[in-house]
Amino acid sequence: MPQDGVLILDKPAGITSRRAAERVRAIAGGAKAGHAGTLDPLATGVLVVCLDRATLLTSYLGGGTKRYHVDALLGTSTDTYDVDGNVVSRRDASRFTAEAVEGALSDFAGEIEQVPPPFSAVKHQGRPLYRYAREGAHIPNITRTVTIEELTLEGLAPGEAGPVARLVVACGPGTYVRSIVHDLGEKLGCGACVASLRRTASGEFSIDDSVSLDELEKLPAGSAASRAMSIEEATRGMPSIAVEGELADAVAMGKPLESGAAQVPPDGVFRVLDGAGSLIALYGPARPDDEGIEARAVRVLRPWREGNSGEAA
Repeated sequence: MPQDGVLILDKPAGITSRRAAERVRAIAGGAKAGHAGTLDPLATGVLVVCLDRATLLTSYLGGGTKRYHVDALLGTSTDTYDVDGNVVSRRDASRFTAEAVEGALSDFAGEIEQVPPPFSAVKHQGRPLYRYAREGAHIPNITRTVTIEELTLEGLAPGEAGPVARLVVACGPGTYVRSIVHDLGEKLGCGACVASLRRTASGEFSIDDSVSLDELEKLPAGSAASRAMSIEEATRGMPSIAVEGELADAVAMGKPLESGAAQVPPDGVFRVLDGAGSLIALYGPARPDDEGIEARAVRVLRPWREGNSGEAA
């Protein structure tokens, strides 16, 4: 696997996203590893793992629509909103039909207000909520606006612990599927928690492009490179401009792009490539009080030499 690679991992259940990224780093022999977007230990599926210089891009590779297949256990509520937590209540949910579940799902469409699970990384006064939850401390609900693009019922089947609703979810960044399932249970009046969760897509990255840890570990030494993508390929969906010569050198030093220096995309973060197509930096909009500046650097990928991404000059 080349330095600065981005690998789409099919994360197994039972380990944290951080641990999964570290195992990829160990197999690849990289110096650093990070992940774009987090999956709970119970969850499987698409985890974008960034190595070495690519770790600078983790906050920019975790956007876009997320797609999940989720099994929701009806009738059981837990403190973590999934089956790994402590049971808070059990109620009979055998009376619910597929039509009743579909009717309740209709309330979760478009932009909705969502309260993250108490066991989550969302911060309150600088501390993640899971620390308060572990201490048994009470904190006020933190409501966030999230976007649900799709929420459909694929089937409803009996299970040992109660009926299981199989759902397909497509949602925007920052959405907690555990909260969707918990709130569905509250809407039905029986409680519910996540029994299994699989992410099938994250932005432009699909489960079809993923590799498992077992597959990586079984590959011959040095052959894992075929399963990784370059920084340029991983960021291909972002708007881009190309620069050369002195302007490329200025971008490599993180200098602002002055008005008229280049044709800058109108909004958001964009890539700046050199003449050979190598990524130099990510730039974003200028500040409101900037005069004569069109864009400022938000991430510079050092070292850089024109035409030889990732090599020191």
